[in-house]
Amino acid sequence: MSDTYRDTSRLFTIRLPKGFERDPRAKSLVFRNPEIDGTVTVSCLRHRTGDADVNLFDALPSREAMGNIQRGQRDGMNFVYGDYEGELQNRPEYWRWWTLQRGPVGIVVSFNGAPETADDPEPVDQFVAGIRITEHPPLSVEEFTVLGAEVYARALGKDKPAINKPLELNTGNNSTLRLDNAYISYLDEWDVNHQADPQPLLQQWFERLWGEHVEVLGPFEDVRSLIYPIVKPWGFGRETKVPVLRRSIIDGELELLAAVDTGRTLRFLSSEDLARWEGVSEEDVFFYGRENLSALSQDMQLQALADADGTPRAVIVASGDSYDASRLMLPELYNKLSEVLGPNLLVGVPNRDFMIVLTEDDHELVENVSNQVKIDAETRPYSISGKLYRLTKDGVQPR
Repeated sequence: MSDTYRDTSRLFTIRLPKGFERDPRAKSLVFRNPEIDGTVTVSCLRHRTGDADVNLFDALPSREAMGNIQRGQRDGMNFVYGDYEGELQNRPEYWRWWTLQRGPVGIVVSFNGAPETADDPEPVDQFVAGIRITEHPPLSVEEFTVLGAEVYARALGKDKPAINKPLELNTGNNSTLRLDNAYISYLDEWDVNHQADPQPLLQQWFERLWGEHVEVLGPFEDVRSLIYPIVKPWGFGRETKVPVLRRSIIDGELELLAAVDTGRTLRFLSSEDLARWEGVSEEDVFFYGRENLSALSQDMQLQALADADGTPRAVIVASGDSYDASRLMLPELYNKLSEVLGPNLLVGVPNRDFMIVLTEDDHELVENVSNQVKIDAETRPYSISGKLYRLTKDGVQPR
């Protein structure tokens, strides 16, 4: 039975003939067959205009050298192929190219191998025959981002955010909102229904994110293991209809919020959530958040930066689990790192996915790190602060 490769963006599938497997080491989409001396490379593009008249084949860089050109249609797709023989690194080589197009989606397939494969192109032709371009493709990331900005403003009653780049909205105050998880949810829904409307999904996602959705969380006993503390810049999420739970870290600069990590998004906890949990205090919420983060950090890998003598001068936390900056609030952080770096510590959290702790005694290092933290806070997603703060046994303090 043939395996099927499905494009992660849902634009096409490939029914793989026996013997063909994807090369996991290749950076691009490459398939190999141990019985064929050659490789098949697949590329996909999507025209912004949806113009199906763009001729991909005639735009190929090796078009003029090709022969045996054939054009046709199958399954609603236009296809063209051609081949030629030449040299690659002073050795004879055979190439065959295909282009397949349906609406805004285009596929380019190239095969290159030993010249004798030209005598029996059937296996590779079967590979290309197994390609199907999606008839009703989902929204592109660009289209989804534009729609996300519109729904964000409408659902939350806020100004329409600017778009930093695909799947990233600028929500003001040097804050960004990534739409990656929302887009994944949309693709999952599209898998079930190719006519899925992303607008209600986005609205529910935004409302759930800010705790303004009618969805009620379960009992606290079921939720408490999913709560995590989130460090945010001062004022983040203050315009929501229902106040979210927050604690000041440094007045006017840093705050701590609490969120339920659903695996797809962070659902910030609100005063209404707390009111539904009888006998549960705000202190309980942040206590369990801190405990969950401590458990998550037990095997955390740290990267130490040392001076010329090998003495550690700074430690970087960049695990990529979305809680690196939040580890600023771990009560054991100072005790552990002061044993390595000395008692006078500074900490920087330019964005959600990075924290650096360094000795205050190395003035050159402090200046260099301070400049880099400022740059990262201005340019990286999920910005928090461009400043360095003092880390003490009593917590985080202004410098």
